[in-house]
Amino acid sequence: MRLTLLRMACLATLSLPFVDPAAAGALGGIGVGGVTNLPGQVLGGVNRTTGGLRNELGNTVQTVARDTVGRPADARLFERDASGARVLRRTVLLLAPGLQDLAIAKQLNFEVSRSDHLSSLGLDVVQLRAPSDMNSTTALAVLRKADPSATFDYDHIYDPSGGASVSANSAVGPSIAEHDAVLPREARAGMIDGGIARHHGAFAAAALTTKNVAVDGDSPPTAHGTAIASLLVGREGDFEGYVAGAKLFAADVYGGQPSGGGALEIARALDWLAANNVAVVNVSLAGPANAILERAVALFRARGGIIVAAAGNNGAAGAPFYPASYPGVVGVTSVDAQYHLEVDASRDAQFAALGVDVRAAKIDHGFSRFTGTSFAAPVVSAWLTLLLDRRDPSAAAAALNQLHRDAKPLERSAARFGYLEPPHVSKISARQ
Repeated sequence: MRLTLLRMACLATLSLPFVDPAAAGALGGIGVGGVTNLPGQVLGGVNRTTGGLRNELGNTVQTVARDTVGRPADARLFERDASGARVLRRTVLLLAPGLQDLAIAKQLNFEVSRSDHLSSLGLDVVQLRAPSDMNSTTALAVLRKADPSATFDYDHIYDPSGGASVSANSAVGPSIAEHDAVLPREARAGMIDGGIARHHGAFAAAALTTKNVAVDGDSPPTAHGTAIASLLVGREGDFEGYVAGAKLFAADVYGGQPSGGGALEIARALDWLAANNVAVVNVSLAGPANAILERAVALFRARGGIIVAAAGNNGAAGAPFYPASYPGVVGVTSVDAQYHLEVDASRDAQFAALGVDVRAAKIDHGFSRFTGTSFAAPVVSAWLTLLLDRRDPSAAAAALNQLHRDAKPLERSAARFGYLEPPHVSKISARQ
């Protein structure tokens, strides 16, 4: 009875904010970006790649534009939190739930949508579905008031930090083969992003292990995921990724789903990468602070892993983006070939690297130029992959200290981060 009355009181005192459907459905990369239409692949009546629905004859009758990580726009799935960040509609995440926490949620008519035991991180998360008369903001406030000792948060959505350059004929950046480095024999690179176009020639000889953590099934290829993966391990013609020859473990947190890229998916991805003994993870995604994501990041780092994240493209005066701004996460901002900071790149970072007009693989074939902090992060991820071949807190600290010593100050910037040239792997080390 107490809980029922409490719920009624909360609903009476909390207003339901108006959500602009157009704004709520505004998907796509932060900063430079756009949408892409991918080749059709019809699965179970719904075209998972274009979003088209089939009629009785099996013909696609609808085409939906998708963003660079494969999400079709669907404003009905989203709301906005108080700061304007996109969140899943009527959804709340509960960290480390106890029986009492679940009982309170049930008394308030919340339903458990999903329960995740992330054993490699030692983390439990429950996704709760709010009653139909609540939006996410109201639902979160009701739960926090009824159960103040528990940790609740939105399921925030995270976006890529860049996209295709405005001009494909822009100035070429420094050669990838600037600085020789040695690749450990069992080097493993990690990546949290969208799906990879595995058919691309750049991956013909690459060792790729992929996991769709958003939904069951294979990952649909995405423009952003393909470009980032190529910068790490791609090799075709005169193009060579920064750690070509390393094994790439790539977690797809989008899965072609309209609601892909939530905090819970990123936590699942970190758990999968930890289970595969990946020491360095590239996250070219950005979004708001989130308690569940923060805990997953902290647990991955506590086990000796390093997370390298794009600082985001919110400009010099913009609010910090996450996970790049969490303690211990290696944030990376973007500069051009003349070492000028990218005009809309966020400055909350430890390092700067080439991220303007970077040559990377296109989703269909060939190569194009991309801009954003998304494409600067792989430079730093590559260097750390070369320096750290196992998850170990002491070794991770030593690798980061070495990078800080090697980084060059940017003469044209008053910022405190150092610049790192892209590496080039010259040989395979005999080190076991």
